[in-house]
Amino acid sequence: MYDNLKQLLLPKFPMGRIGQPADAAKLIAFLASDDAQWITGQIIHSDGGFRE
Repeated sequence: MYDNLKQLLLPKFPMGRIGQPADAAKLIAFLASDDAQWITGQIIHSDGGFRE
């Protein structure tokens, strides 16, 4: 990501960082696991708290 774009976006993430592919992968792995068997029909926002 270009540094100027990163500096523009970074303050919009309360988590203090921009998400990485591994962040999405962890959610996907959880949802595919038996631990998530009771989760159905949900919209799960995985955006680090991004706000415009």
